[in-house]
Amino acid sequence: MFDIGFSELLLVIVLTLLVLGPKKLPIVVKTVTRWIRILRSFSETIQNDLSKEFRLEEDEPKHLKKSRRS
Repeated sequence: MFDIGFSELLLVIVLTLLVLGPKKLPIVVKTVTRWIRILRSFSETIQNDLSKEFRLEEDEPKHLKKSRRS
């Protein structure tokens, strides 16, 4: 997805360690992973809701679709 190689990932880790320090790094990692989990859950919820709506619309009888358009 991001097309990051091992050397770039290592550079990001080293820079993060230098900027944040070893004491704050675990706290930041926990916070970031929590936000990623929340965003993924939110994304899955939206995808499921949209899928349900599209399925409901496809299952709707034709005469109801015509009356709704008029």
